[in-house]
Amino acid sequence: MAGLLTLAILPVGIMSLLQSQQIAEQAARRQESSLLALTSEAAASEAQAIANARGLVSGLSALVAEAVEDPQAPPNSCSELFARIIREEGMFSFAGFIDVNGTIQCGSSGVGTDVSDGPSFEAMSARPVPQVVSNSLGPISGESIMISTGPVVRDGEYIGHVAVSIPHNNLRNLPFVGETPQPLDLLVFNYDGELISSVTDRDAVMDELPVNRDPAQMASRVQYALTDYDRTGDRRIFAVVPIVPGEVFAMGIWPAERFTWDLVSPYVFPFLMLLAGWIGAVFAVWKLVIRHIRNLRRNMEFFSDHREIRPLSSDGRLSIEFEEIDQAWTELAHRLLMDEAELEGMVREKNVLLKEVHHRVKNNLQLIASIVNMKLRRATTVEAHNALKDVQGRVMSIAAVHRALYSNPSSGQVRADELLKNVIDATLQAVMPSDWNIDIESHYEPVGLYPDQAVPLLLLAAEAVTNSLKYMGRLPDGTARLSIDLRNLPDGLARLTVSNTCGVQLMPADQVTGSGLGKSLMQGFALQIGGGCLIKESEVGHTFSVDFSPAPFDAEQQVPDIKDHHA
Repeated sequence: MAGLLTLAILPVGIMSLLQSQQIAEQAARRQESSLLALTSEAAASEAQAIANARGLVSGLSALVAEAVEDPQAPPNSCSELFARIIREEGMFSFAGFIDVNGTIQCGSSGVGTDVSDGPSFEAMSARPVPQVVSNSLGPISGESIMISTGPVVRDGEYIGHVAVSIPHNNLRNLPFVGETPQPLDLLVFNYDGELISSVTDRDAVMDELPVNRDPAQMASRVQYALTDYDRTGDRRIFAVVPIVPGEVFAMGIWPAERFTWDLVSPYVFPFLMLLAGWIGAVFAVWKLVIRHIRNLRRNMEFFSDHREIRPLSSDGRLSIEFEEIDQAWTELAHRLLMDEAELEGMVREKNVLLKEVHHRVKNNLQLIASIVNMKLRRATTVEAHNALKDVQGRVMSIAAVHRALYSNPSSGQVRADELLKNVIDATLQAVMPSDWNIDIESHYEPVGLYPDQAVPLLLLAAEAVTNSLKYMGRLPDGTARLSIDLRNLPDGLARLTVSNTCGVQLMPADQVTGSGLGKSLMQGFALQIGGGCLIKESEVGHTFSVDFSPAPFDAEQQVPDIKDHHA
């Protein structure tokens, strides 16, 4: 309905918009033409001063070239010529000839002064053509000046340049021509974007420039105007007029006029018509469609939170389409409740069976440990006793893992940190002798895993702790420490670290064998959880760490077999 109403008033709107656009474009063109003319008029005095300086530089360049060639010329004739020109022309403060080394050879003042670090010398050295530059601190006059320069050529060879300086104060004091409106500021800049002069204070000029452009980008051989924001956030019109084509430009900064009613009024009537049509269309659509859809959405959210089905309406005011939607939704919700009840029963049954499996595995492992213990008491050799003791410790560690799994209230995703604490505590109790006096440090951050990844991780931790106790040593200061750390890494990985001190061996030497079985088991378990293990050994301690990514449960994933890699 809104689309049809919009289409109905589209011709009127298009006509109004086209007329408004034409009016705006014509007004903008007239305003730009007027401001360009006013800028040219406002910059006439600066243009005349620059033209006089460039003409003077051109004539002096020719005279200096002849004076340099004339060996009979008096020694001070060149400087007297420059001094007489400065006396007769009250606008200029300095005129002189500067050689290729940057030294004033002759001039109205400052003969012999080195100005090689000045802007005029740098500009002429880079590009020996007539130029206009600026210097905030003139080396001769000691004030802010504009410099007009021109090359001096003798027999086709560049031998230096003539420079004529105009103080900026003299430019600011030039009267505006006529009685027309004046810009907020009038800037004069060269082709390289260097500011030559301004009406206002030079320190405040940077805030008056366009926010998206610098003066070098605004240099153009043709005059133009653009509307933009200055760097203080005010909207301005910038009119750029060439003073010396391709070299010097004037930019007038004018206040931008606000939109007037004559420009805005053609948009108001079609907009009001469209707005009234939209309001009517929206009310009708809300009455017939939207409110019923919102009620249906609320009923779905209520069902999601409370699992209770509510009808869309009981007053019989629904359209046939919404009655069919409500009926379909109600049937779908009933089927969903039935399916959830069936799935919940299956999950409960699966949890019971899975816990029973872990319980029986734990009982079988404890039975095996008891048998190994009987064999252990009948062992006749130290090697057999140590081997059976090692096997018994590993079996008890695996039994602790399964005891933690069937004791966990959820057989879905498990908290690896809680299981690790239980398994490692049980492993330490089963493997570590009671007379050992060692410091045990542990830190477990919450890590959620599924059983297919939690089981090998717990076995890996039990094996790593067993292996660390096997090689535990006491440092010279009497410290013996075992550290277990599980933490989350910033990149989504998790890290398990088990470290122990080395030194005076706590376990008897005849019980410490280097078969490499423990290392192979840890590498195999690390491969099952999709991680890589790192073992660092030093004189003061051993550190085992494995980085792995907690993966979602996948019943069809093939777990790689543990291969025996003997060291």
